[in-house]
Amino acid sequence: MPKLNDAIENVLNEARILLLGGQVLLGFSFRICLEEKFDQITRRAQLAELIALGIMTAALGWLIWPAAFHQIKENGRMTASVHTFTANVLDWALLPFAVGLALTLYTVATALELGYTTMMGAAALACALVFWYGWPRAGRSPGAKEQVQQELLQQEYKDRNKSDLSDRIKKVLIECRMALPGAQAFLGFQFAIVFVRGFEQLPRSWQLIHFASLLAITTATVLLIAPAAYHRIHEAGEDTEHFHRVASRLLLAALAFLGPGMSGDLFLVIAKVTRSASTAAFFAGFLLLAFYFLWFGVSSWRKK
Repeated sequence: MPKLNDAIENVLNEARILLLGGQVLLGFSFRICLEEKFDQITRRAQLAELIALGIMTAALGWLIWPAAFHQIKENGRMTASVHTFTANVLDWALLPFAVGLALTLYTVATALELGYTTMMGAAALACALVFWYGWPRAGRSPGAKEQVQQELLQQEYKDRNKSDLSDRIKKVLIECRMALPGAQAFLGFQFAIVFVRGFEQLPRSWQLIHFASLLAITTATVLLIAPAAYHRIHEAGEDTEHFHRVASRLLLAALAFLGPGMSGDLFLVIAKVTRSASTAAFFAGFLLLAFYFLWFGVSSWRKK
């Protein structure tokens, strides 16, 4: 049984693996929606890719939630509830990525004019579900999860009076690295897509929304990198309560900019595919409110 600190670090690193894996797929999915070839495929394939994009964007925000929860609800402390919460979030996060992967494969197979595209997508979904859900659960001891949670609670009680400053600083830096792939997935797309022919054909107002999203993601990226520079330069690498406070606030401020940046580009793609700005505004606005509700609302409510 790993120590509480190690268990939390492991589950945060697992979240980073999912974010890094989804980063490439999400950036690719955003880009292809503005390529010329995308306009030539069937309407069904276009809508499938749009659904995949929405699902994976929501999943990205879902995966970032534990970072906000840890810093707001627990003030960065090492608690069993952080491990349990993050593990539960990861359990559900795999499903939308599996669906998004299957729909994107279906879209690509359609663009290549292959046969049995629906079967290919279904096979990809089944393969992901088997390896991500079926195989790990096969042969698992009944009650194993509850037993681990109980042991972590006991460790938390024993270590309640010990100083965990170094551990808290290590975790907040990991959480900055968790959120950074989400920003990178959008930032690379946002800079490159301006030079794609399909972008020139969009209404000027949509182009300005894209630029506003680019500024928001750029700000979020700067804020997520800032703790590393502050720790090295201002604190000379020393672990202090002041640095933990600064890093935590920078992380939460970055999430405040990351939400609009993600939603703004989702608006752009939905509006292009559906040719309806009102539909795009509804879904993008709903996603932004959902992000803020989870990251800040629920985390603050759980703290109280």
